[in-house]
Order: sequence, then C-alpha cells, then structure tokens
Amino acid sequence: MIKHAIALASLLGLLAGQAVAADLAAVPYAQVTTAAPWTGFHLGVAGGWGRGTSRQDQTGTVFGVGDSGDFTQTGWIAGATVGYDWQFGMFTVGVEGDLSAADIDGNTSNGGCAGTVPCRTKITWLHTGRGRVGVAFGQFMPYITGGVAFVGLKASNFNTENSQPGGVWGGVVGGGLEWMFLPQWSAKAEYLFIPSFTTTTPSDMFGKLTERNVSLARFGVNYHFGDAPVTARY
Repeated sequence: MIKHAIALASLLGLLAGQAVAADLAAVPYAQVTTAAPWTGFHLGVAGGWGRGTSRQDQTGTVFGVGDSGDFTQTGWIAGATVGYDWQFGMFTVGVEGDLSAADIDGNTSNGGCAGTVPCRTKITWLHTGRGRVGVAFGQFMPYITGGVAFVGLKASNFNTENSQPGGVWGGVVGGGLEWMFLPQWSAKAEYLFIPSFTTTTPSDMFGKLTERNVSLARFGVNYHFGDAPVTARY
C-alpha cells in the first residue's frame, strides 16, 4: 500500500512539474526601459541661422547726416554648449551656456548712409547664459528657456572702416525640444529671441549703434554624462 502511495505521489509531482514548465514556456519575452535620465552634465555643439535689426544714429554729428533707419541682418551662427539638468519626476530644471561664432551681417544706404560707403553692422560672436525648465516624456523633453545674452558687434559707415565697440548685452527668451535618440546622446531644436541689446557709442564712430530683435533658430547634438537608461529583461 505504501509503495502504491509513493508511486502515485511521484506521478502527480511529475505531471505538476510538466504543467508549470509549460506555463513558463508560454510567458512571452518582455523588455522594460526606464525613462531617459536627464539629470547630469551635458556638452554639445549647435548651429543655425540668425536674423537681427540694426540702426546707426548719426544725428548731431559735425556732418549733420542724420541716421540710417532700421536695416536687416541675416547669417549663420555656430558654437558649443554646456549645461546641467536636474530631473524631478517628469519635470526637469537646468542651466545652460553657449559661446558661438557668427556672421549675421547687414547694410543700408538709406538716409544718412547714402553715398559710396553704406552703413554696415555685423554680429561676430554671441554668448548666452540661461536657465531652462522642461517636461520629460520619456526620451522627449520640450522646454522653455531664458536669461542674458552678450554679443560682439562690428560696424562701419562713412567715418570708419571697422569699428568694434565690444560686447553689448540684453535679455533672451525662447524654447525648444530635445530628444534622447541614443543612450546619453540627444538632438535638439530651439528658438531664441533677444528683444534688444544695450545701445553703444563706439569711440571711432559718430552717433549711436543699436542692435535689437535678434532671432536665432538652432539645431544641436548633446552628449550627457549621466547614467544611461536602465533596461530590464524577463
């Protein structure tokens, strides 16, 4: 009787083990990836296109030639970016700075700039220091940004061939979208707007030089030094 009981228990155990193994074999493969970790330093490059408005006021000079009126500048901009982000749940806050070379150039022969030598203004470099706030949706993060901007100008008119008044500053606002397309690598597109810079009076020019309404459309790639996304498999 005992032998029969042991044999029956062994048979039931064998059948139960086969059933469990069949259930385990039926469980599909699954992969779970955590949201992209935005916390940490990032370093990258960015470039694009810029447009601005300049004005050279010559009123009151010994020549009495008046002013240039507003004229448009356009051209390229490219440089490097560095920043740090902190992610709190789906919200991200950070700081970012960039330094770029530029060739955003324009000239006019209107008003006091009529003649053989037009008035010309060119943005030769640009630096911004900004904070930014984003909302992380996994690998995508739209954000808004704002801070201060410094720009280098070169100008010419009838009086001088190459005046460089040094850096002038203004406020900057904008927004963009960043995408973590590979672990620790992201691409971004952003727009920045600078309403006006401080008015400057170069020592070798008559009158004032004004730079305002500068728009920048930029695209960039960043490398993130934080941890890569964690992937779990089962």
